[in-house]
Order: sequence, then structure tokens, then C-alpha cells
Amino acid sequence: MRNVLMLPMLILALSGCKSLVEKGHNLFQAGMYTQSAEYYEQALQEDPHDIEAQKGLLQARNKILDKGLIDVRMLRLGGNPTGAVIKLESLLRNQIAWQIEPFGPIANTQNEEIDYATLWLKQRAQQLSKSRFPDQFRYFEHKYAFLISNAQLHSQFKPYHAALQNKAHAQCARMSTKTNNERFYLRQFTEKYCMAWDLPQEFTTITQDPTRYSSIKLTPRFKVNLHPTSRQSNSLKTASSELKQIFRESLWYNPVGKNEFKLKFNASLEHTRKAKLVNRHTHFTLVEEKQSKTNPSDTLDVEVKKAFRYPVTEFTEQFSVNAQYEGVIAQQHIEFRVDDSQTHYTQSHQTNFPQLKIKPIKASFLDVESKLDKQLSTLQQDFKAQLDRVWIDTHCNGLIGAQQGEYILRCGKITPNNEFVNSWFKKQFGLSYQEMATLYAL
Repeated sequence: MRNVLMLPMLILALSGCKSLVEKGHNLFQAGMYTQSAEYYEQALQEDPHDIEAQKGLLQARNKILDKGLIDVRMLRLGGNPTGAVIKLESLLRNQIAWQIEPFGPIANTQNEEIDYATLWLKQRAQQLSKSRFPDQFRYFEHKYAFLISNAQLHSQFKPYHAALQNKAHAQCARMSTKTNNERFYLRQFTEKYCMAWDLPQEFTTITQDPTRYSSIKLTPRFKVNLHPTSRQSNSLKTASSELKQIFRESLWYNPVGKNEFKLKFNASLEHTRKAKLVNRHTHFTLVEEKQSKTNPSDTLDVEVKKAFRYPVTEFTEQFSVNAQYEGVIAQQHIEFRVDDSQTHYTQSHQTNFPQLKIKPIKASFLDVESKLDKQLSTLQQDFKAQLDRVWIDTHCNGLIGAQQGEYILRCGKITPNNEFVNSWFKKQFGLSYQEMATLYAL
């Protein structure tokens, strides 16, 4: 709590510091080792040979490890051995990444906690070996790979693998009987699953997926009116290419797809700039000496009104963009429109007359590139969102339990935290979708 309260004040104090290293030092002194390490890392990105930053980063990381090991111990003593082992695994991974070898009291504490973790790993492995879900054991070995390797437990876990292999073989066989040429995701997953357990299956070659698309046909219709010096002449063509790429990167595209997706892209773009040369004038008064009419030998100071004329170029800009995509995918109509327009006035001249407070002015033109990019980016983002939405409507809502897991897998691609997706995976494999995705690259 103390650190939380100190943080805003500390950030304000750090804003006046001269260097990243100094900020790292101040955070280190405040006990904020993770934040200080981030500043040292930034300093080393700017200068990899900065000795102070190297030294500070090493000290901060050692403190992070020291504090982390204290957390491990507190979790274990607090009756949360699983949390302690997860935290310890994370610390070991950091040590490898940071290339740090603990020493002294830190090393002693770590070795002691590794001993406790090793006992827990052995007990957990024995429990999981009796589970009907072989993938739980596989995920267990993946999740705690560093601790298992450090404790040299692979040889002790090897006797469990034969029974696990038999269970996986049964799982593979069950999945294989449910695959067919219409269940593309289930089949792809089955192939990965069986191969990972050294149980390759022979399937007939997939020819076509009637639910997906192997190509996109984009029909553009552009109306463009630009002034000669405009740089936006190819912007709509670029946007067309990006819409195609978004589709090809979506779940709807696959080389074995049966259909061709047709998309209309209509857009009008105008950016004109008219220039008009006008003469401006500013009235001012000068005091001049003139001969007195009543006494020619005398002179008088007389105020004389004058006008200063100078040329100014006035510019009038007209900008407008109106773009829309429209198509039908999986029997659902999708479309979206963006539009923006603006009239802008600016001027320029080169006259410099300080006495009249007249200074040269440079014309301030519209940032058309940014305005256009913003609108087209909004259009593209909506296109991607619509593709995702229709995928969810098609493969999640109402159909998620059908096709022996086919729609579960399709739905999981885009909604991995879906309740039904995870309940199905836990029922079938004892793991969540994300955990299985980690093992089999779903």
C-alpha cells in the first residue's frame, strides 16, 4: 500500500531527472525494482555499453529474484503449493532469459524452494498419471518444464508415459472415427493430436470446404478529384489491397474453400486547392517635416496618412471522402460507410514590415493524408470486426454443440474464453481451450 501511495509522487519527482539511469536509481532506492529495471533496459537500448545501466539492471534483477523467492516461500507456507511452484517456475524462466546465476543467500533460498517444489512435482505427476486425461500430464510437463529439468525428473516420469500413450491412443481413435470431409477443424485437430502422440493417422485428402472461401473478388468504383500536387492518388487502391489482405488473414479464407467472396468497394475522394492573389493594404500615419505656408523659413511636423500595399495568396481547400464496402458472407449482408468533409481557408505572403507588425506567413494546409488514413482505417477495422462477428454468428451461436466438436473448434478460434468451448474441452481432455492450444497450436 505504501508503494502505491508513493508512486504518483515519485513519478512527478522523476520527471525532472536528467537520464533514464537516474530514474532507475531513484526507483531502485524506493524499492520498485521491476520499474527500475525497465528504465535501465531503456537506457541500454540507447547505449548498450552504459556501465551504470548494466550494473543497475543486474542489481534490480537480483532484487526481483530475491523478492520473488520470498513470495514463493510465503505462498508455500500459506498452504498454496501450486501457486508457489508456478511462481518459482516463472523465476527460473527469468533467470535463464536474464542469464543470471543466483549466489549467496538467494541461491540457498532458491535451492530450498526447489526441493519443496520437487516433492510437489512428484506427487502431482503421480496423481495426473492416474487421470483418464493424458493431456493433463503433457500440459503439466510443459508448464513446469524448467523446474522438471532443473530437478532432473524426466527419467522418474518416464514410467508413466506408456500408460499415458495408451490413453492417448484411445482418445486418438475416438476422434478419428468422428472426422469426415465436412469436419475440417476437427480433422485438422485430430491430425495434430495423433501426430503429437506418435500415432499418425491416414486421412483422405481434403478437397473442398463449402463453408469457407478460397478467393476474394473485390469490385472497386472510385471517383477521384484531386489537385495536381496531391499525394493521395493511390490511397484508395492501397485501401483495396488492404481489404483483400484482411480477408485473406481472416478465418473465412482457406485454399480449400469452395466459394469466392465478392466485395464491392465504392469511394469518392476530393481534395481541391484554389489560390487567389489579392492585394492587402494597411493604413498608417507618418510624421513629416513640411515648410510652413505662413512662414517659409519655418518647418512644421505634420501627420501624413499612408497605405502600405502587399500581395497575399489566399487558398481555399475542399476535402471530402465517402467510402463504403458491401458484401454477403455466409448468407449475411455486411456493409459500412465512412465520410468526412471540410472547407479550409489559409493564406501566405513573404512581406516583412516589423513596424506595422506584418510578418511573413506560411500557408497551413489540411493534413489530408492523416484525415484520409483515419477514415480508411476505421473502414478496415469495421470490415475485420464484421468478418469476426459473422464467424461467431455462424459457428458459435446456436450450433456450438453440433458436429462432434467441429463448431467448438471453429468457435474457439475467435472466442477462446467461450464458456461452452471450455466446458467441451475440459470434458474431453481435462484442459481449457487455451491450454490445449498451447500444446497443439490450435
